[in-house]
Amino acid sequence: MDRRTLLKSSGALAALTFMPVRAFADSGRIEVSLDTGPNHVRNLSMEALAKEIGAASSEQLEMKIFHGASKFKGADVPIAVAQGALDMGVPGTWQMGKAVPDYNITALPMMYGIGYEDQYAVWDGPAGQALNKNLEDKLKIKVIGRWINLGFAQMFFTDKRVTSHADLAGMKMRAPGGAANLARFKAFDATAVSIPFSDLAQALQRQTVDGVLTTHESVRSSKLWDSGLKYCYEDNQTLFQYVPVMSARAWDRLGEEGQQLLMSLWEDKVDGVRALAVERQQSARVEGAENGIETIEASAQDLAAMRKKLMADQDALVKELRIDPTIVEQAQATLASRQG
Repeated sequence: MDRRTLLKSSGALAALTFMPVRAFADSGRIEVSLDTGPNHVRNLSMEALAKEIGAASSEQLEMKIFHGASKFKGADVPIAVAQGALDMGVPGTWQMGKAVPDYNITALPMMYGIGYEDQYAVWDGPAGQALNKNLEDKLKIKVIGRWINLGFAQMFFTDKRVTSHADLAGMKMRAPGGAANLARFKAFDATAVSIPFSDLAQALQRQTVDGVLTTHESVRSSKLWDSGLKYCYEDNQTLFQYVPVMSARAWDRLGEEGQQLLMSLWEDKVDGVRALAVERQQSARVEGAENGIETIEASAQDLAAMRKKLMADQDALVKELRIDPTIVEQAQATLASRQG
C-alpha cells in the first residue's frame, strides 16, 4: 500500500482543514525515528501525518521521518527522546518497560487473547492514562495522544510446524523485548531472546533462533519469508501498540498553537489508523500465505488451557516486574465491566 492509498483507506487519514496558523514559537523540523521500514503501517501513517502537519502549519513545521532504525534502534528511542537527542518517537509499549516498568502490564497474562475493543477500553481508560502520566513524570517527555496499533503478536517459525503450545518446548524464540513478553516463554518451556527488529532477518538466516514473536504486518514489511519463515502459530498473545512521545525541548519549541495543532491532528487520526492497522494485518496474513507461510490457528481449548496456566503466575509476575498493583486493578476493573 502506497501513501496515496493510505490517505484514502478506511477513512484512516481523512483530510483535515485548518485555518492558517500564526508563526510558532520556533518553527523548524521535527525529527522522528522509526525502527521499521518505509512500507510498514506505522511509517506510512507517520509520513501521512507529516504531510498534513506541513500543510496545516503553512509549511512552518516539517516532520522528517527516519526509517529502518537509521537514526536510533527502537529500544533506544524512549531514552533518546528523554535526553532530547531525538524530537519524537512512536516506540512500542514493549519498549517502554525498561524505563517505566509499569508498561510491562500490557503483556500480562490477563491481556492474553483479549480482543481489540477490550484492549482499547483498557489502554484508552484509567490504566492507560496512568501509564502515560508515569511516563511523562519519569522521563519528562510528552505523550501527545492515544496509542496506535501494530497488531496482535503471533509466533512464526522457520522449520518446525507448531500446532500447540506443547510443541514449543526447547525452542529458542526471538521476542521484541519487554520483560513480560520474555517471561511468557518460560510458561511455554521455551527460551526467549531479545533481538532488535533491524537485526532479525540476519538472525533468522543464521538460524540463531528457531522462530520469532512478531506480527503478520512486520513479517510482510521486511519480507521475512525470504529469511526462512514457513509457519505461523496464531494465538493473539499480546496487542502491540505504539506510544507517540516528544521530547520536552521539542514540545516546548512548538508553542501552544503548534502543540494544539499536533494533538488535534493526532486525535483525529487514531481510530482510523487503528482500523487501517487491523486491515493491514489481515492483508499481510494473506500475502504471507502467498509466499509460503502456513498459519495454524490455536484451538479454543489450547488458548483456554494456556491462559489458565499463565494467570496462575500473574501475581508473582506483577511483583517481579515491579508493576504498580493499582494500575493492574484499574485494568482488571475495566475488563470486568466489559465482560459483565
